[in-house]
Amino acid sequence: MAEPFPGLLLLTRNEALRAYVDLVLSEQKLSFRHFDLAREGLFWLKDHTPRYILLDTDLDLDPFAVAARIRHVRRLKEVPLAVLIPPSERLRATAEVVRVVAIEKPLSREKLFHFLGLSSALG
Repeated sequence: MAEPFPGLLLLTRNEALRAYVDLVLSEQKLSFRHFDLAREGLFWLKDHTPRYILLDTDLDLDPFAVAARIRHVRRLKEVPLAVLIPPSERLRATAEVVRVVAIEKPLSREKLFHFLGLSSALG
């Protein structure tokens, strides 16, 4: 049985992005877990069910392939999952096909809050 994790799982090799997400989430008292390698994150997901998953295009594997694998796990199907993408119609279309939210880079506090459903926390 997978253990619930009440926060965000972030998969990225970008240290600046990781630090930014950590800062924004710590202000909101939200838990945060990250991995540099997609395989490590997928392994962690075997035993944990996060509340949200955010994938960066800067990964060791194609983030859309990783998202598709996550979506094939029944207990993770309903977990909100987003991919951070550079502005691109092709990547936006790919996100639609894989059924994940596409968030255009650069990531802002507003975009992250919107994904997490914390829009009311703005201000």
